[in-house]
Order: sequence, then structure tokens, then C-alpha cells
Amino acid sequence: MEALGEVALAYYNSGTDEERRLFIQFFQSMDRDGTGRVSYRVFSDFMSLQAHDENMCTRDFFNQLDIDGSGRLDFMEVLTLYYILKSRRPICCRCKIFITNEYFTCMMCFETGSAAYSICLECFGDEGRLNHRHDRSYFVDNFVLLESLRKDPLPNYQD
Repeated sequence: MEALGEVALAYYNSGTDEERRLFIQFFQSMDRDGTGRVSYRVFSDFMSLQAHDENMCTRDFFNQLDIDGSGRLDFMEVLTLYYILKSRRPICCRCKIFITNEYFTCMMCFETGSAAYSICLECFGDEGRLNHRHDRSYFVDNFVLLESLRKDPLPNYQD
């Protein structure tokens, strides 16, 4: 989660004034008492009202965001949440945990525009069922998924 926080901060620092204003507005909508910190209760209520994935309203997800372990989310931790929401980082469709690193996505679902079906590395590696209508051969990792969006492949340079 710390690495995602660093990415979120990089986007914030390189963003436009309007993008930073939108984040501050997001933060203030959660920090209703003006303390600069967001409790789990406020977080849970906010996430539920905003119709985010129910697995992102949990105490476990809150604790993952709460990097300093204070029991409240500070500016940076809410910035990380904002990045997660805006970038649509996935929850594993099988074990329901938030995916912080590599994952696999069903290309069949992705290409047809239906709801994405993404699973964490651990669940993909499990030889059990994927709990999905398409088999493993349709799944690619997030890097391959990104590369598949290129119109023309990059040249393969060898040293």
C-alpha cells in the first residue's frame, strides 16, 4: 500500500490545480470535523454512500490504507484511497481482497466490455476453480493487458 501512496503523491504533485482541488474537495467531504483525520466509521459511511465496491468498505481495507496504524486516515492515506478509486484498482473476484500488485484479468470479459473479472496472483495460481465462466487460457496479467492495448507493438531491442 505504501508504493500506491507514492504513486498517488506523484500524480498529485504533477497534477493540475483543478485535479488537486478535486482531491482536496474529496478529502474535505470525508474529513467533516476538520481534524485532518478520517475515522473508520466516517470512511465506511462515505464509501457505502458513494456506491463503491462493498469490499472497499471493510475494516480490513481501512486498515490496509491506515499505513501509520493510527486508527484514522490522514491526508496521504486518503490520497492513496483517491488514487485507488480513480484508477479503478481491482478487488480479487475470488477471495475479495484488495489487489495491491500484479493480478490477472479475463480478456474475454475485458474485450466485450462486460464487467471486469480480475483475480489476485495467489488465486490464479491456485489449481482450484476460478469461479468464472471462462477458463484460465483467457486470463492475462495486468502488464500483458496494458500492452495488448497498443495498436503497434514496440520494437524488441536487444543489447
